[in-house]
Amino acid sequence: MPIYPFNRDDSAKPIHSGPRFSRGECHEIFKEMVRAELRNGPLAPRRRKRLIQYAAALQLRPLEASRIITSISRAVGHESPQMDLPFALKFPNDHQAAPKHWPTWLKVLIPLLAAFAADQIIRGLF
Repeated sequence: MPIYPFNRDDSAKPIHSGPRFSRGECHEIFKEMVRAELRNGPLAPRRRKRLIQYAAALQLRPLEASRIITSISRAVGHESPQMDLPFALKFPNDHQAAPKHWPTWLKVLIPLLAAFAADQIIRGLF
């Protein structure tokens, strides 16, 4: 016999019965949580996962939480994993990622891939 018997009515009750927060308030609360964690240094993967779990409790999606963590860690000055990528492979939304001059290997690779794809399409049609 379990110590705490399960009642079906208990499953429908929310864990938190206090006031509901607006979406903006949830974002601000989570941002403060991230800033507090970053005061102890860069986030280890386990700490980052824990923060994303807290974000879920605040009704934030994992992608939103990850974006908030990344933006605040950059603002604080901690290195992000993206900084370790080669210059030509960084994301285009990063202001430093857009190269002024495309590497030669990339200029050659793009037309070759396009020609290969066109060849495969033509061979599939006939």
